[in-house]
Amino acid sequence: MATLYDLSKTYSDLLFMYDAAEDDETRDRLLESLASVGDSLTDKADAYARIIKNKEAEAKALKAEADRLTEKRKAAEAAVTRLKAAMLDAMQLAQVDEMPTSIGKWRTMYNPVSCEIINPECIPARYLIPQPDKIDKKKLIDDYKRTGEVFNGVEFKHELGVRFR
Repeated sequence: MATLYDLSKTYSDLLFMYDAAEDDETRDRLLESLASVGDSLTDKADAYARIIKNKEAEAKALKAEADRLTEKRKAAEAAVTRLKAAMLDAMQLAQVDEMPTSIGKWRTMYNPVSCEIINPECIPARYLIPQPDKIDKKKLIDDYKRTGEVFNGVEFKHELGVRFR
């Protein structure tokens, strides 16, 4: 079977020849050929739709599996955190800094210093990192749709796409 590209080119060529045809007999033959190519395009479109539906289902299943594995990873990480906290509590209660096991040694130690910002307005300016302004593209598009206003430095695109339902 011909590719979608080949069918599209053939259809385009036949349309051009139909427009250039000088007699009715030639136009009738070209119309039959156009109908044949149109049927082939319909068959190809049907095949594309089936493949797309298959790939969408596959992508959905893979995303669900990725989500499932992410949840499983988070549960494992949470279990590790809980177990370490329980071990730390037990060691502190027993007032033990080290506890040897058959596969290693538990040891209490201080983690690196961290900080939590409670009120950012109280922090001196020397600790602030300048950030570039972020443009709200959604608001730009909404205003463009509502008013039609266009600014220098902005190009609005409205591209043609294809959907199958």
